[in-house]
Amino acid sequence: MPVLFVHGVAVREEGDLGWEDLHRATRGVDWPGVQRLLREHVAPGLNPDAPDAVHVERVYWGDLGAHFTQGGQFRAAREREVAPEPDPLALDGDALGEVLERRLRAAHPVSEWPGVIHAAWGAARDGTVRALLADLPPAERWDVLDAAAQARLPIRTRRLEPHLPPGLMRARRRNVKRALQEVRRPLEAFVPLFLGDVLAYLNGRGTPEHPGPIPQRVLAGLRAAHAARTHPGEPLVVLTHSMGGQLIFDALHAFLPADPDGAGVRVDFWCACGSQVGAFHELGFTLGGPHPAPHAGGRLGYFWNVWAYTDLLSFRAQGIAPGAHDTAFPLSGLVRSDHLAYLLQPDFYRTLAAKVAVHAGPPDGADRPLESGA
Repeated sequence: MPVLFVHGVAVREEGDLGWEDLHRATRGVDWPGVQRLLREHVAPGLNPDAPDAVHVERVYWGDLGAHFTQGGQFRAAREREVAPEPDPLALDGDALGEVLERRLRAAHPVSEWPGVIHAAWGAARDGTVRALLADLPPAERWDVLDAAAQARLPIRTRRLEPHLPPGLMRARRRNVKRALQEVRRPLEAFVPLFLGDVLAYLNGRGTPEHPGPIPQRVLAGLRAAHAARTHPGEPLVVLTHSMGGQLIFDALHAFLPADPDGAGVRVDFWCACGSQVGAFHELGFTLGGPHPAPHAGGRLGYFWNVWAYTDLLSFRAQGIAPGAHDTAFPLSGLVRSDHLAYLLQPDFYRTLAAKVAVHAGPPDGADRPLESGA
């Protein structure tokens, strides 16, 4: 009575690259918790006499996903406090222009930035100004440069109405930046790794004859779950979350048919929760062609697609992906956390157990017929 779980993107085990960033953002998928709930609510329906004997495993592929090659230096939240400015005479014209532009931008509203840019670079490239700086003590040079750039601003920019002094304007910008960095911090790691894992799979999944590392791991998990059956009629149940659904769809419709070791592997019941299978299939990103067989040539029984109105990363699949049956699952309504909420709710697992009982049934030693798709 095997049950196999396949997670989605942006999931890492402790010790893998990216774990700290993702754990801070979402806490990730709690596999021990998922395993416990599957054993508590699904396993008894598969083996009432010995639920602990049910093979409950997962396919972990987070270590094969994307990772930051330079520690995520692109993130604004990783930005450090600006170091003291170097002596302007130590900078060439281009470097001086960049620094002077940044200083002036921080002291002016964005509506004045076009004039600020021209003024900063004009002062930085003025040989007379550079000669003047050479006659000044180093501590006075930046003040003179700022003044030289300010003098080049358009008259409308150097207006007479009340205006925050440059120092106060810079301080206010720094305070706003610090506050917004705290807002961005958890998302700046999660979003790139989320998208990166999607691209890592799509770019590296290979072909049915030559599957990439992630499909190979999924195939190995399916073969192991199939081998854990105690008799031929025993159902194999697969639960996927998010991008895990696309991995199983491709495995059933493309990779398994070409796998010489996958003969006889059949998923009797597949629940794809929080998935994007319907969206990916309609966009043409799934394997198996635009109109694959609803039951994957006998390799799939019932396909239950679970989505939620408040899970903005989940989508309908019925009538789009072959054989899919949709259910909109009621969640808490917290948009930020509802994408993972299915996996935390006992009611979801109890509902899953009921669906499995109806569509895969208790093991009876005989092969079940394929679902009609009704």
